[in-house]
Amino acid sequence: MPLANGKCQKRCWKQQGIQVSIAIQRNKHRVICLALLSCVAKAASHGLFFGFGAQGNLDDRWIGFTNIYVEEFKTGPDGHDISKLDASRGLGPRHSLLEVAGPKIFDVTTFGAKGDDKTDNTPAFMDAWVAACRNTTTAAKVLIPEGNFLLVQTMFSGPCNSTKPIIFEVLGTVTATTDLSEFPSPEWLLFADIDSLVLKGKGVFDGQGAGAWLINDCHQNEDCQTPPASLKLHRVNNSIVTGITSLNSKWFHLLMDESNNLTVTDIKITAPGNSPNTDGVHISGSNLVNVTNTVIGTGGDCVSIGQGSSNITVHNVTCGPGHGISVGSLGKRTNEKSVEGVTVTECSFINTTNGARIQTWRKNNTGEAKNIVFENLIMNNVQNPVVINQSYGFANNLGPSDSAWKISDAHFRKIIGSTVSNIAISLQCSALNPCQGIEVADVDLVYSGPPENTIFVSSCSNANATFGGKLNPPACAV
Repeated sequence: MPLANGKCQKRCWKQQGIQVSIAIQRNKHRVICLALLSCVAKAASHGLFFGFGAQGNLDDRWIGFTNIYVEEFKTGPDGHDISKLDASRGLGPRHSLLEVAGPKIFDVTTFGAKGDDKTDNTPAFMDAWVAACRNTTTAAKVLIPEGNFLLVQTMFSGPCNSTKPIIFEVLGTVTATTDLSEFPSPEWLLFADIDSLVLKGKGVFDGQGAGAWLINDCHQNEDCQTPPASLKLHRVNNSIVTGITSLNSKWFHLLMDESNNLTVTDIKITAPGNSPNTDGVHISGSNLVNVTNTVIGTGGDCVSIGQGSSNITVHNVTCGPGHGISVGSLGKRTNEKSVEGVTVTECSFINTTNGARIQTWRKNNTGEAKNIVFENLIMNNVQNPVVINQSYGFANNLGPSDSAWKISDAHFRKIIGSTVSNIAISLQCSALNPCQGIEVADVDLVYSGPPENTIFVSSCSNANATFGGKLNPPACAV
């Protein structure tokens, strides 16, 4: 029923005596709606009022939601005091939970960028970023429209003053210069010191790495000059990377370090199988990173988990070509930090050199890799499906290891498919620090390699391992 102030109000009562209101105010051309959900049943049971604020011009057929808030009622329908029902949540009378208004668009072309594949667009991209991140206090999106935009080394730094999250959306192609002199440090596009970044879009980051691959000698020279990674997230927290494609990076495609709570999902990473060190996703010194629903084919590891990383989840990744999904390599440098809590599940490997791998350098640098799970994996003509290698950096990875790194509590479970190697399970641990708590269970592989290698075996050295379930090849001899 209309009220004197022009409002009509509808009330519904839920169990536990909680009140949720839906109020609508109308005038001739404007509308303000408070509520889109029917009593928000679950929240109502906790004594919360949800209001969904919106305003718009009916003639334009547009409604833009401005905010969502939550409020506690003081009394229920029976008059009882319910103000303390949700005191544990620490909610005040009203709290902004989510800004859902459309962000202001900062199209790089309005700052002078040209998608002609020849103009250096670095100044325009930087101006757009500064305007969106630093000079805006509302929701903001940097937009790269369709076109081919050439960039040299560029840094997008925070902290931002805009409303979280800040969006960086790519619809066109962003292309790296091939001039290596333009990269004084080993990254092409650096996102740094940002909280709540959304890097998304159907566009492409093209690293144009073919020229750099020809002169990359890092596979044989520990002191090589590292080429630039295509995308680096440094001290980026509570953020997501989704939808994009990374093509032909000069070095790593996506590198994350010193970051927390990141999700990488539904992206595609592509480089030839012979492109050196083009790891798809490399994680270093970071916590709570999730890599999911992604297709990666490169000349390096599809996903590599480096020193100082913890609580890493890799799920539903298709890998190939490449070197598999690796914890490591670890221990190359002094003062590297330990790795703990890695879970790799529901992944497929196609014609890769390795499948599930843990790898450390044969050096005196100390550290620990523990609480690692590889489970529910499919191998398709993989050379080394299950690998622990603590002799990395030694000629051909052969010979006894004296690596100072400790590997423990590592599990290889429910791995099926085919391998071209007659040694499908290889656990080569350090004589100085033998592996402890290694589990191999339900690894069922078929040999698909040359017919002359008919003996199908597992190989173990300095590995305290237990084998169980269906095993093919059979367990290591005790």
